[in-house]
Amino acid sequence: MPQSSSARPLPQLLAIALIAWLEFLQNGMLNFASSHVMGGVGAGPEEFSLAAMAYALCAVVALFNHQWCVQRLGSRRHLQISVALFGLGALIAGNAQTPTAFIAGRAVQGLGGAAFFTAARLEVAQLPPAWRAAGLVAFGQALLLGSALGPLLGGMILRAGNWRGIFWAILPCLPAALWAAQRLPLRPPATSRPRYHSSAFIWLMAAAFLLQWLIQQLPYQLFGHPQRLLGLLLAALGCYAVLRLRHPGRASDREHWQALKQPAYLLGLLCYSGCYLLVSANSYILPAMAIQALGFDVPASGALLAISFFAGMGFAMLYAGLLRSRRPPGLAPTMLCGCLLLALYGWLMSGLNGEATKLRLMLILLLHGGFMSLFIMATAQRTFRDIAPAAFGHAYQTKNIVRQVSISAGIALATVFMQARNALHYSRLGENFSWNTPQFVDALHQLRQFMPDLSDTQRLGVLAGELARQATLLSCLDFFRLESWIALGLAASVPLLRKRV
Repeated sequence: MPQSSSARPLPQLLAIALIAWLEFLQNGMLNFASSHVMGGVGAGPEEFSLAAMAYALCAVVALFNHQWCVQRLGSRRHLQISVALFGLGALIAGNAQTPTAFIAGRAVQGLGGAAFFTAARLEVAQLPPAWRAAGLVAFGQALLLGSALGPLLGGMILRAGNWRGIFWAILPCLPAALWAAQRLPLRPPATSRPRYHSSAFIWLMAAAFLLQWLIQQLPYQLFGHPQRLLGLLLAALGCYAVLRLRHPGRASDREHWQALKQPAYLLGLLCYSGCYLLVSANSYILPAMAIQALGFDVPASGALLAISFFAGMGFAMLYAGLLRSRRPPGLAPTMLCGCLLLALYGWLMSGLNGEATKLRLMLILLLHGGFMSLFIMATAQRTFRDIAPAAFGHAYQTKNIVRQVSISAGIALATVFMQARNALHYSRLGENFSWNTPQFVDALHQLRQFMPDLSDTQRLGVLAGELARQATLLSCLDFFRLESWIALGLAASVPLLRKRV
């Protein structure tokens, strides 16, 4: 039965938070420990981005099927099965010995984890009106808390054990998630017919897989084997054509999608996509910057990266308080402020050098937290303001599909960017790694003075390690410089978005 507006659904708020944070906690730990995981299973950056693609693919298919599963299983049972699948995927990935097994584990986790974000947000919409604002705060803070604890716990786990603990650590959280699923209101299975024939999902999965693979392979094959990319595109279009033939559009389907054809909603999806892409790329590159380039130890790096998300929690609370004031800030100024914070963050990060201190990095990361909270909260207000309540579930389900694809694309593009820039900078720096250059001879002479117990062969190894560190640092600085320009482009587009909607 629906709760009255005077009820105090505190257990339901806690349940929403426990469900919402689980996926973000796992992905935060994994992104922080990406290099350790790749080394543990013998994978390269391409296989790691393929695992992210597999997670996103299975999540997209699960999200597309979310409402149908809820209708057939009921909301509680569907969420409980999702929690079980998420745990099973963690066990497979945590015990993986090969890249293939790791990718399979992440795919299973994607099938389960896809439901958490959408289910938690839809439960917020079902709260009594008097408690809906509190539900949104609990939901948003849980997402940021999970993202903050990811690198923080990841650093502690890597120091105490090995990379497998990144997945095993999520298992003790599952009983709390099952309790949370049990605390949500019971919505029994519906008797309505499924909107799509069962075979349609096979073609949907094939089309989604090929399109995601196309995104993942685009930077690797664009110049070397463009015919392979064309083949992937044609195959994906062929699968989509079969899907449309087997399930021709009906009037109910057109009505189902017509409610989402709102300019504010479509532009909001574009903003969401850009934001999640940048945040996921940062989550992949920041650990490389802190550990490999700046030489910070793993636990300290995890604590530093968590600062950004803890700052995001503070900015979110500040913005929520301003919204309740007499003169709440406008959406366009808030989005513009977020973009400028990101531009300043990228500019300051691109000016770091090998002598950067932890305090300086921490202060700069506060700006990134401000961008995440202000930009995405204002985008959420803009995106769903013209969506009818009856279409909210479908609109949020579609938005979450965009989120999964953008996160996968962000990791894939970040890995390719780092590989390309590392190769370039390593090649340029290596031009001076020769006995014929005065810089090399001077560096070796200094090492002989400071490390007299080492042989020349060992000293060459030290110089080679410094060469790799410098190449990684320069590549990271290139990324943040590019991010700053992207942020300025977003800031310039905000007034245009305001005119369109």
